[in-house]
Amino acid sequence: MAESEKEHADRIRLAERSHAARRDDIKLLIPQIQAYAVDGMKAPGLAAAAGVAAALGYYSANYTRLSANPENLITFNAILFWLFASLLFTVIAPGMAYFSQISYATSWTYEKYNYEHPFVHDTAKSLRFARIGHAFRWVTIAIVFGSIACIARAGYLFLRVVS
Repeated sequence: MAESEKEHADRIRLAERSHAARRDDIKLLIPQIQAYAVDGMKAPGLAAAAGVAAALGYYSANYTRLSANPENLITFNAILFWLFASLLFTVIAPGMAYFSQISYATSWTYEKYNYEHPFVHDTAKSLRFARIGHAFRWVTIAIVFGSIACIARAGYLFLRVVS
């Protein structure tokens, strides 16, 4: 069935709206990348850094009591290990999140825009970059959970030493 002039104009208008909406999505993505990278991952780092400071302060104030039992010193070293591991994960996580988001943004640049519904189509390259973004996203999630687990382990060990 042939398309009327009005239907053709409507389809072109819808396609142009769809293309503009996709470009607007890309413009909104960049600030979101920055917000997630900063806000989403600074809490474990701040907690671990504060934990290191608190643990070292506790160690200084209670050295005599801690050194009386060598097991306490071993546990204290484990506390510092877990806190520093958490800090390391917290430093790595924003980089992985950045790679994830930049992969998503790159995948959008390889999408094909046309004037047939749905107006924006994936290509082999866009799908490849989207998969890379998914992989980095899951790595980032694992790293952040690892950072939180390290803080939890250090907190548990710290409670064992102080009690």
